[in-house]
Amino acid sequence: MSAIDTALEWMNSRKGKVHYSMTDRLGPNSYDCSSAVYLALKHAGLIPAGESVGNTDTLFGTLERAGWTRVARDHTGGYPARRGDIFIWGVRGASSGAAGHTGFFLDDHDMIIHCNYGYNGISVNPHDTIWVANGSPAVTIYRPPASALGRTTGSNDEVYRQVKAAMSDAFNRTFIRQGDLAKNRFGDARVKYRTVFEWLVTQYLVIEGMIEDIERLQLQQHNQNMQLLEHSIKRYDEVWAGIFTKYSLTGNPADMQPGILPQLETMVEK
Repeated sequence: MSAIDTALEWMNSRKGKVHYSMTDRLGPNSYDCSSAVYLALKHAGLIPAGESVGNTDTLFGTLERAGWTRVARDHTGGYPARRGDIFIWGVRGASSGAAGHTGFFLDDHDMIIHCNYGYNGISVNPHDTIWVANGSPAVTIYRPPASALGRTTGSNDEVYRQVKAAMSDAFNRTFIRQGDLAKNRFGDARVKYRTVFEWLVTQYLVIEGMIEDIERLQLQQHNQNMQLLEHSIKRYDEVWAGIFTKYSLTGNPADMQPGILPQLETMVEK
């Protein structure tokens, strides 16, 4: 288990079991946002054991001294968060107490784990939803050193993440549609390559659905034809039997009568 996994496990193990308190913040029954992060980091060995439990505002410097790096905005203006990143809300130098908030990202998208007043303890929530609900404060995100993630620079996992980030950046680049058909259909608005791919995938799925509908209709028609054929064969057998062996006008075996030819043979014999 990596050091980051250990820190996240410390948070998860207390989820729903502790309360939020800014006065009784050192555990074991209650914490505030920054004390929970500090203690999780100390437990995982990500900051020195002798480091004092600071607040949201001191966390900036604590992380930087421990080798954490700030995550820059991408071309969309957002932050490409990863599992194990730490977010800090508030302006550095003025984010202590109720003026700031902090916690960990649980995945590479939006889910966070944090000790908070709203849920009176440690909870898991979508970052952006909680962030907007709190007035969209300034955000700083710190990424742990590679050693904290249990890998070294150049490892397969790190290469995968870098390639994934590069592809995401390429797909999110914008361009202006060209050509008369495109202009007539879409206008001259700027669009991302990702949007074009998503549109193509949507159209593919529409076509695939149409093909499935056609195949379903063909199958229904085939079944109907088979039913008609089976009915015709049954009628043929009944007519054949009525001529050469036996027949029944009611379909009841008890009402079976000799066929036409047996009756003619009987008449000839007589």
